[in-house]
Formats: sequence, structure tokens, C-alpha cells
Amino acid sequence: MRSLGRGFYEFSFSFDDDWRTSLSLGTVNLKPGLLRFSRWSKDFNKNAQCLTHDQVWIRLLDLPQEYWLERTLMDIASAIGTPLIIDRATKKRLFGHYARILVDVDFSRRIFYEIMVEREGFAFPVEVEYE
Repeated sequence: MRSLGRGFYEFSFSFDDDWRTSLSLGTVNLKPGLLRFSRWSKDFNKNAQCLTHDQVWIRLLDLPQEYWLERTLMDIASAIGTPLIIDRATKKRLFGHYARILVDVDFSRRIFYEIMVEREGFAFPVEVEYE
């Protein structure tokens, strides 16, 4: 593995099967962070790459405490992108004004500042703030 800068790495494999297996993974959650595999292209220029994804801390404002279970928070955050981790204060419920989650967001898609949280027979909007 060689760093190319700007978050790009080149991987060299001894066997074609290893290369195919790695490429088939697509994205790997490194907790925190994601590693995205893609096929090498000739004349690759790291400075010419248009990156649409970034990892951003979001805040779910005024979320009722009964929704602060780790699995529930990850499910809610998945409306924004790929949830990666929940911050320590949120996990331990040290601060109740907002839940804070690190999410991998694709900024080429629509960005939501409010999402609907739904459960059987009930739904309510939750404001999303991006740090």
C-alpha cells in the first residue's frame, strides 16, 4: 500500500484473486472512516478527482430520549448517509440537547436539514444540523 496524497492509496497485490476480492468489497467501514475501493485508471491524477463524499458530524436536535438507543440512532442517521460512530457524550447520554453521529455523506445528493422519524402510528420531524 502506497499513499498518493489527498486520501488516495495504491494497493499492489501478488495474486489476481486478492485484487478481485478487494475490489468486490466496494466500501469498508474502518470505524471511524470509510475505505472505498475503485479500479485504477491510466493517467490517474489525484488533484483532478471530484470527491463527493465526506465524513461529517451531524446533530439530531430535540430528539426524545427514548430514541437514543445506539441502533435507533444509527437507523435515523442512515436517512442522511452511512452512519459510522456515535460520539461518547451521546452514547453515555451526558448531554441531552442533541444526539451527535459521524456520518459519511454523499454531497452530490440532496442534503436534508429535516428528516421524518416514523414508528408505527406516529411520525415527527427532527432537525438535522451539520457541523
